[in-house]
Amino acid sequence: MYQSTAQNNNTSTPAIMRLKAVAYYLQISLPTLWRLGENDPQFPKKIRINARCVGYRKTDIDQWLEIKAG
Repeated sequence: MYQSTAQNNNTSTPAIMRLKAVAYYLQISLPTLWRLGENDPQFPKKIRINARCVGYRKTDIDQWLEIKAG
């Protein structure tokens, strides 16, 4: 399911998650993920992996969720 360019030390969850994996993880659609990235200043910034590939750090997504949970 998840594709990544980097792996955490001893886990199967990737350090960098692709867009589909982030949407699945947050249980939202890809357009909603895009809107969050464009409109929510607290939402983590995308990481450009190469010219056609972006992702998010899982730790950044988890921190954002913690903030939202308040």
